[in-house]
Amino acid sequence: MPVYVYRREDGSTFELQQRMTEDSLVRCPTTGQRVERVLQPFAPRFKGTGFYSTDHRKPKPEEQPKRAGGE
Repeated sequence: MPVYVYRREDGSTFELQQRMTEDSLVRCPTTGQRVERVLQPFAPRFKGTGFYSTDHRKPKPEEQPKRAGGE
């Protein structure tokens, strides 16, 4: 089950584990203040076997140092 972050009217936040099918909260269960769900960034990490080499960019080759003296 995912963990959602909610922000109360006073600016404080709390986390709550809910099913994706449940409706978001309207009021804080402890204080009774109105709350809104805060969207959190999601960055998947592909680790382990079973992924293609094209899933990640290859590092760029190092540039050759420029020579002084116009050679």
